[in-house]
Amino acid sequence: MIAFINALVVAQIVQKDQLIARSLEANRAYAAKLAETVDLYVESIQRQLEVSASRIPAMLDSTEALDAEAARVARQSDGVVAAFIADGANRIVAFESLAPELTEKPAMLNRIEIDQREVAGHVSAAYLSAKGFPSVLFSEPVRDAKGKYLGLVAAAMFLRQDNELDRLINVHFHLDGSYVYVVDSHGKILVHQDKERIGTSESGNVVVDAVGRGEAGSMAVTNTRGKRFFAGYAPMRNGDWGVVVQTPEEVTLEPQQDLLRRSLLYSIPAAVLALLLIYGLARWIASPLSRLARAMQQHGEEAAAALRGVSPWYFEARQLREAVGATLAQHQRQITELNTENLTDPMTRLLNRRGVEDEVARLRAARQPFAVLALDIDHFKRVNDTFGHAAGDKVLILLGDLMRASIRAGDVPCRVGGEEFLVLMPAGDEGIARRVAERIRATVEVTEMPEGVGYITISIGVARWPEDDADTDEVMKLADRALYGAKNAGRNRVVVYPF
Repeated sequence: MIAFINALVVAQIVQKDQLIARSLEANRAYAAKLAETVDLYVESIQRQLEVSASRIPAMLDSTEALDAEAARVARQSDGVVAAFIADGANRIVAFESLAPELTEKPAMLNRIEIDQREVAGHVSAAYLSAKGFPSVLFSEPVRDAKGKYLGLVAAAMFLRQDNELDRLINVHFHLDGSYVYVVDSHGKILVHQDKERIGTSESGNVVVDAVGRGEAGSMAVTNTRGKRFFAGYAPMRNGDWGVVVQTPEEVTLEPQQDLLRRSLLYSIPAAVLALLLIYGLARWIASPLSRLARAMQQHGEEAAAALRGVSPWYFEARQLREAVGATLAQHQRQITELNTENLTDPMTRLLNRRGVEDEVARLRAARQPFAVLALDIDHFKRVNDTFGHAAGDKVLILLGDLMRASIRAGDVPCRVGGEEFLVLMPAGDEGIARRVAERIRATVEVTEMPEGVGYITISIGVARWPEDDADTDEVMKLADRALYGAKNAGRNRVVVYPF
């Protein structure tokens, strides 16, 4: 029953995680795709303005030509409601509006419209127009052949009007309560299915803040209205805008309830039948084992007689009665072998890092002073790069053999990683440790390595416990520090801490 309930709970957790992960990934990918699509739309408007900006210098002396150009720009892109051309003093010299609400030609550019006017391809943040409409402005500077700023050409878009940008965002494949919106770098909503929210600020929403910083990704989020969503978001290349796709939590997790109902419907009858079958089989199989257990509670001859009186009806129980002693002995041998393998480096057959920890713990418990020799092969990377890792492994194996041959009988050689080795020397004072270290170093220096590697050198650092520090971990670090001192002093040498 526990296994059955556990399986159902685990299945629900896994299903929930999968549904959330799938929703987050789908929304992230969809947000990235929509961001790319809207970028193409914005870039198409900017390219049209670039073309217009290249034409305007030849028209500056003709008011009629400038008016015609403004009219052409206003009608060229779906969503643009007005276009104007300004001179270098920010005066409006040509104006065309397609919106009945915007018929009066402004004399000068307002503060928002001229912000960064000389930046190529500028897309403004959301702002309220003079008539109070949430708007954005696309602008392109006009320059003469020498690059001098002559003014700008711009196209305005009302955000609450139906246009191509609105259709790109709000006409999508989700029919499950998901929705998409576009924000600028200040957190203001530019496009939303709820027109009343356009121009309002979502600053403080972690998703909006993230996309405002130019980040892309997905996360679970609670919006400013207290509702939990799974959101994907992606920044756009233009205008410091970003796209957010959100799916309500209840929509994402709704299939889980149906999965639970169906799992229970199909699983409970089978689970009940399985439990009854397991109960009957368990009693049948356990019966001779129960008699065997009661017999083994006896002592001496009584126990032997009781065991002989037990007659299990299946082979395994009989074998258990006869082989328990041998099995326990074999089990103990296997544990010993596994412990040895667990503490030994398989390649060099030296103690590994765990073996070092056990040996240090043993020495510390016995209050046995010891010295630590930290060894490292000089320029070992060149060996691997030049002769290959197989040759490098043979060098490591031979180095382990040379260490065994050079240390004292009670010393413990170890390999703690890569080309890094240790020697633990019980009762090794500074003089003994230095002599053993020099013997190892000298032996390695004059020994030709296999696979054509030739001759190598090693650097050795020495530290002692408890003379150098009462903390054995710190002594290991001091030995490493002495090793680095040997490296820095030119390698192929022994350095004893302190140095």
